[in-house]
Amino acid sequence: MCGGLRLEPILDLGKTALANDFLPPQEAAEYQTILPLRLKLCRDCSLVQLAEVVDPGVLYSHYAYVTSTSQTMDRHLDVLCRHLVDRAATPGAPRVLEIASNTGLFLKKFQAQGCPVLGVEPARNISELAEAKGIPSWTDFFTAHNAQNILAEWGQADIIVGRHVFAHIDDLMDLMKGLEVVAHDQTVVAFEVPYLADFFEKTEFDTVYHEHLSYVSIRAVMALAARTPFQVTRVDHHPIHGGSVLFELRRKTAGITPHPSVAEALEREAGLQLERPETWAAFAARVAGIREQLPKLIRQLRAEGKRIIGYGASAKGNTLLNACGLTRADIDYIIDNTPFKQNKLAPGSWIPVAPPEKLLADQPDFALLLAWNFAAEIIGRETEYQRRGGRFILPIPNPRIVDFTA
Repeated sequence: MCGGLRLEPILDLGKTALANDFLPPQEAAEYQTILPLRLKLCRDCSLVQLAEVVDPGVLYSHYAYVTSTSQTMDRHLDVLCRHLVDRAATPGAPRVLEIASNTGLFLKKFQAQGCPVLGVEPARNISELAEAKGIPSWTDFFTAHNAQNILAEWGQADIIVGRHVFAHIDDLMDLMKGLEVVAHDQTVVAFEVPYLADFFEKTEFDTVYHEHLSYVSIRAVMALAARTPFQVTRVDHHPIHGGSVLFELRRKTAGITPHPSVAEALEREAGLQLERPETWAAFAARVAGIREQLPKLIRQLRAEGKRIIGYGASAKGNTLLNACGLTRADIDYIIDNTPFKQNKLAPGSWIPVAPPEKLLADQPDFALLLAWNFAAEIIGRETEYQRRGGRFILPIPNPRIVDFTA
């Protein structure tokens, strides 16, 4: 972000499988992609980042993640869509470019308002789903080179948005150069990222996996923007995914005065002292506590004869399972509504993934809520499971069994 070299190791989660490498059972025995998962802190700008980077072609050429269709996510995307259209303030419907557009779920909302849209999505299996929904998709990575081709074929955008992709990009200066190409003087550029302050305060260590190269503070974004024609003009905090921020970039030549939210975010980060290694030593100690307490709770319940499954085959869930050493000996199976993942094994733990209908058909005693970022919606929806005696286990920030309230 800032070009600094003062990087301090702050967390080591050992060697793990790639979090979205769900495999057919017959292929698991041959799997060898077990890689270090370590974090470092930049002492200069407070960016937290992976120590090792995996080739994006390995991670994204064929991909198992699709944007959530939960009610929580749908409401959130509605809010973001209205916000960005209002911020663009164009005479007609703004032209919208989304980086890492996935299945086109978000762009569909802009399209419904008459906006011309283009998605950029490197995973062919995912971009084909978007195309089938009527979302034009550029099947490649967004780079400075590809931005020139997008400009030639599609033109400049009034809104450029990237949701939970910024932290996946290794060469951020190349990203900024690409933005320069497709952004005109009044373009609103907005990236939604998991927020470092929430990551720290809620001990969200399971959001660390090889796709997430950085864990972003606004101080770090300011350092990056200072090296480009852009400036940070606004920061909006949202509870989605355990706490995220939508930060807005505008060209400096647009003459936009930064919103007070920018200073407020910087003040919050300064209060937490996120640039200090001592701060992260305390974080690492809390992580160690979860890695000890969660397996202890699971194995105590198993010793009592209880049956336990996982709920939500999320990438963060795979980090949690691997970091805690939980396997099929501890968790019978994981339920998930993503077709790409069903009837496969979760990477590293090699726990089988089943469709969500199995929850009530099988009625296990406990469900470890791996998709804890949607905890309120899931617990509120799965009332029948709980009426029958089933209980959820929340792993973050402290492992606990959730009492049922009808």
